[in-house]
Amino acid sequence: MQQVRVWDGFVRLFHWLLAALLVSLWWTAENLYMDWHQRLAFVTGGLVIARVVWGVIGSRNARFTSFLKGPSAALQHVRELRQHQYQPEATHNPIGGWAVILMLLLLLIQFSTGLFATDDIFFSGPLNALVSGDTASLLTTIHETNFNVLLGIIGVHIVAIAAYKWLGIPLLAAMIHGKRELKSAPELRHGALGIALAAVIIALLFWLLY
Repeated sequence: MQQVRVWDGFVRLFHWLLAALLVSLWWTAENLYMDWHQRLAFVTGGLVIARVVWGVIGSRNARFTSFLKGPSAALQHVRELRQHQYQPEATHNPIGGWAVILMLLLLLIQFSTGLFATDDIFFSGPLNALVSGDTASLLTTIHETNFNVLLGIIGVHIVAIAAYKWLGIPLLAAMIHGKRELKSAPELRHGALGIALAAVIIALLFWLLY
């Protein structure tokens, strides 16, 4: 066993930047800084879309095909945890993998509904004029409700990280310095490629929608 790099720079930057952006999005919405809320939403949406693309073409262990496994693998993972036999992998564990997919899906819903949302007074999303008032109202409700669901999933995520830490599995540390004790290192792409991809997508969103 040796300390090897398991997460590329883009995956780690995505993780921490997303956390900061979600806090900022909540704060700007609560304090009615909607211009800034919209700008931050474009950055967040671009990051999420880039992470989805990175899940197809990025580092091997960041690809969806590397960590999406069936129910039997998830149950086996639970048994290994209960018996203290789980050995960390070079990617997300079978349960964590599906949590990643759920989080990305909720984020995409949040971003896409926000494009059509409106408060009927001060702010409307950039695509609001393309839909009827009833549709905009529905999408606004979904946008608000989905954020609460997202907060709940984030809470579960934090509790899970603490539980794994209690079991002696420091998941958070690997997302900070990118390293984990394994027998061999996974094949990683340079994180700069993912960062460049995200920058291009964010720029396109601002160009098309702002």
